[in-house]
Amino acid sequence: MKGLYQTYVDNLAEVGKLLKPPINQEMPEEQALQIIHDCADHLFRIHQENDKILTEILFTKKADVLTEEEAECLSELAGKLFNYNRSPDTGVAYRIHRLLYDYAEYHQDTDLLVQELYNLGITMFYMNVRDTDNGINIFIDRIGAYFRAGASYLDRYDELTNPRTRSYILRCLGNVKYGLEKFHGNNSGMEKRAYEGWEEYMECFTRAMEIFQSPRYQQMNPEIPWDTFIYTMHYDRTQFLSGLRSRPDPEVARLVLESAEHVYQRQEKIAQAGEKAIGIRTQYVYAAARYHAGLIPVEELLEVLFDICESADLYDFSSDNIWSVLYTPEYLMHYLKELSEEEQKKQQIRLQKAFEKQRKYLILFPKNEYGQQISRTISSIANYLSGQDIQFFRQLLGFILACHPPTYVHSTMIALLTRRFCEQIAKVNPQLLSGTFGFEGTQEVLENLDSILENAYLGGLYHDLGKCMLLNYVGLYSRRLLDEEFSCIKLHVSFGCNLLEAFHMEDLAWIARFHHRTYDGTGGYPRSNDVCPERVRRIVDVVTVVDSLDAGTDNVGRSYAAAKSYEQLVEELRVGKGTRYADEIVELLDDPVFYEDIRRFIAEKRRQVYLDIYMKLS
Repeated sequence: MKGLYQTYVDNLAEVGKLLKPPINQEMPEEQALQIIHDCADHLFRIHQENDKILTEILFTKKADVLTEEEAECLSELAGKLFNYNRSPDTGVAYRIHRLLYDYAEYHQDTDLLVQELYNLGITMFYMNVRDTDNGINIFIDRIGAYFRAGASYLDRYDELTNPRTRSYILRCLGNVKYGLEKFHGNNSGMEKRAYEGWEEYMECFTRAMEIFQSPRYQQMNPEIPWDTFIYTMHYDRTQFLSGLRSRPDPEVARLVLESAEHVYQRQEKIAQAGEKAIGIRTQYVYAAARYHAGLIPVEELLEVLFDICESADLYDFSSDNIWSVLYTPEYLMHYLKELSEEEQKKQQIRLQKAFEKQRKYLILFPKNEYGQQISRTISSIANYLSGQDIQFFRQLLGFILACHPPTYVHSTMIALLTRRFCEQIAKVNPQLLSGTFGFEGTQEVLENLDSILENAYLGGLYHDLGKCMLLNYVGLYSRRLLDEEFSCIKLHVSFGCNLLEAFHMEDLAWIARFHHRTYDGTGGYPRSNDVCPERVRRIVDVVTVVDSLDAGTDNVGRSYAAAKSYEQLVEELRVGKGTRYADEIVELLDDPVFYEDIRRFIAEKRRQVYLDIYMKLS
């Protein structure tokens, strides 16, 4: 690979370095600020260059004029851009495969068609945003269509003799499950849904296993990794173990045990060969499957869980150890209920230590290095952290914001500006705040102004919390967003709302949900029929205004776009008054003293916030 294709790959590597400005706490403030700004300027230049490269090599290309050499170069580029969970640029890889699929169709190249159907399905699967607890599974239909289309070539298996093509048909067959609305691909939330989608899933499982285990197919292509395909199917089926915790079912328990035993035995063979130890999660799944099948007592399962948690290292942030410390307390809490009250009391000290370890681990977690992981982990365990104190919740939410420094900076600025605008409202027209956070009338508002200002600050601070659940897209500074990626980013309002609700911060959740809806309700997102509660409506109006004011004038946090001047942004706010923005909030800037005060406030505070956050995270 050479030329523009290689330049694009090199630019992505450079962007990865620029996202972590090389500063430290011993640096003079001016030097640190200069480095932060220099990195942002460099990012902006790369962003522009990459957009031009993609326009030339991809976005303007049509399948009917694409040369064989260009197709080969694009295929090689896609291979460098997509590597499952460690992909430098899944979105562009997906777009390349869309073009190559059209190219294969134009040239009637069936082998390439099958390969590209798999590539389209798998890249879209890794682009997908899923929160099935809350009905979010944005690309499910397209993922299913790609894999089903690839699997349909099984009817031509004898005719398509290329082993590589046959392997892609089989992969698509095994992945058809990811196109099922009620199959989730992991254990998250399964306990709530029990066996939702079980029958539909089992149809896919049975069909795929009939092929994977068939002597005829295995003899046709002995070089295909049949054992790996079978292992993967069994590994996926163990997710239904979660449903057994809420609703026992002998048949499901039998089949889950069958899969758990297969997975355990496969990993045991690998461990005996000295290659890799049996996975911690596999140890739990095997024990839990045996318990639900009636083969071991609950005491034995609990001992496995306690051993996993107690032997976990507080300073190990590998995938298995993260699971061991953060998730086992929930399972322990559930299975302890199966004991008598007397036996439960005997285990309370060990259970309490498990929760204490979980809390310490969360505090020790290196946020800036494991951003996506900690955001998703805290989100998934939020519901059973509900017994914790509010200060601990705020600490966890701060950790999530720290996962993405530009969002942390922007969120802090919005918090400060929201409070400042509310102070001005209280000064010139406190009646506008009547009803906010339940305080009615001018007198009550003024008497409780400190509380209102504090909650307004928190509403601003957490308004973009959901973006830290979408770091694959929010942290994409190397090029313009694809339509699919912007569709994902718009979900940050729902993710932030759901997480804040899990922490019982309902007022702040509504602020997160509605801050991108236009004032007149005709535009923005999310597009739904729910109405913003009056108790937070005024704060949402403020956040919507200051969100645009800060984002549009900051060329560091938004290094992918040239910043506008303060004057330009205020004029845009005035143009959008009454439609996108609330009249009363924008009109606060008609006061020349307040107008200049906010100009100075942004310049001075932004400088300090950048220093505070980047120095702290360094």
